[in-house]
Amino acid sequence: MIILQGMCYSGKTTCGALLAKKLNIPFLDSRDLFQRTYNMTEIEYLKIHGRELFCEAEEKSLQQDLGNIVLSVGGSACYYTPTMKDIAKQNTVVWLDAPFEVILNRKENEGKQRPIVFPDGIQTFEDLYNQRRNLYEKYATTRVQVTASQTPDITVDKIIQNISI
Repeated sequence: MIILQGMCYSGKTTCGALLAKKLNIPFLDSRDLFQRTYNMTEIEYLKIHGRELFCEAEEKSLQQDLGNIVLSVGGSACYYTPTMKDIAKQNTVVWLDAPFEVILNRKENEGKQRPIVFPDGIQTFEDLYNQRRNLYEKYATTRVQVTASQTPDITVDKIIQNISI
């Protein structure tokens, strides 16, 4: 399995779908996996059950055996230490490392709500970004730099160049 991780808005879903197509294997986004597992969206689950139960449910959904696929995980997956350690041992984990300015610009341009969970003590989106960078690095088997001018196809080509298929 190839796992794409990184901050929300780094391009995990877009690049994951393109990568899976190029490799001729299935693609799954963790949002879809969550919905398939719990029969509701992440946002609905978060509103109904709260942050703590949402995080437990999100982590549990990532523990499934999904076979040979490309999986784009949510930006907060990095907080699930036991699960991410297991995932990193058995799979290729690609960190899409986009600068904060790129992430912020994409966030502002998207215009839709995402279930971004802030851990205790983290107040700003930039603080969240900075905290997660250390965790993404910890679990990544490869790191791919993302730039503002880089197309998703170029990012996918970089991923393919950096992984063992």
